[in-house]
Amino acid sequence: HARGARVILVPTMGGLHAGHISLIDHAASVCANEGDAIVVSVYVNPAQFAPHEDFDTYPRNLDDDVRLIAETKATEHLAVFAPQDMYADEEEDDDNVQPNARLAAERDADSAMPSTLKTHVVPCGSLAAGLCAESRPHFFGGVCTVVLKLFNVTSADVAVFGEKDFQQLCIVRAMVRHLDVPVRVESAPLVRDDDLLALSSRNRGLSEDARLAASSSLPVSMLSVSAAAEADRALTLPADAPPPPPTWEVASCLEARIAKACSEAGGEVDYVTAVDRETLQPIGSVKGCSADIELPDGWTRALPEGARMCAAVVY
Repeated sequence: HARGARVILVPTMGGLHAGHISLIDHAASVCANEGDAIVVSVYVNPAQFAPHEDFDTYPRNLDDDVRLIAETKATEHLAVFAPQDMYADEEEDDDNVQPNARLAAERDADSAMPSTLKTHVVPCGSLAAGLCAESRPHFFGGVCTVVLKLFNVTSADVAVFGEKDFQQLCIVRAMVRHLDVPVRVESAPLVRDDDLLALSSRNRGLSEDARLAASSSLPVSMLSVSAAAEADRALTLPADAPPPPPTWEVASCLEARIAKACSEAGGEVDYVTAVDRETLQPIGSVKGCSADIELPDGWTRALPEGARMCAAVVY
């Protein structure tokens, strides 16, 4: 790219929606120099899928994605990078098996990375432990590996990630710091649909009942802290009784309320954990925290087989 100009990368797996467009808009706001260019990558990364997950059915329609990108405000200096395969040089030649399909299928459900992936990134430390890593031990290694490859291939100077996948955002930032990658990581806020479900490419695969289960639990979950506080204030006790600690201050009470709301709506709960925004470590109390407790940040994975709550309420 031109001297002094920068490349701003927006990594996606396609299946674009308004949430992705908000990332592109954020990238456009970062463009400060004449000649700055936005690169939107579209690649369904097999290294982050386990064999039992939805690699084969993940939404793919590049023509629709390109049309949506063309409608954004940032088309003057924008390119779409849609590689067919990011791992061809890692794999043995086999004309009968597509490289991407082999990479997604060869891993055991519990292993961290496919055996034929000779070089890969292994995120370590507390950020990569627990939360989504508990049920998807392979996921963040696959994400970090493809993100680093995309950084290198596109010569990115800035990369924009959404806050919907908050643990992923924290891990990518840590990888950039630890490996001295010369890329500035920017984040853009989570975008929700009218029914409060976080926008996600997978949402289009939800049945009507599964969508209802996912969305109906969210208002209750988001208001759980303020509702708990109101219940504490309304509690009537004998005049000589010592006041109990307010339940809304206790993180475990908040977690239980959110999990209950999701379960009662018919969803399956993977985890609900109140964590510190910087370290992602569990916190015991939300007293004095600066987050908007009525609308806590978090994320929900909605898969075609049903609604799954994976919420990290970050403070």
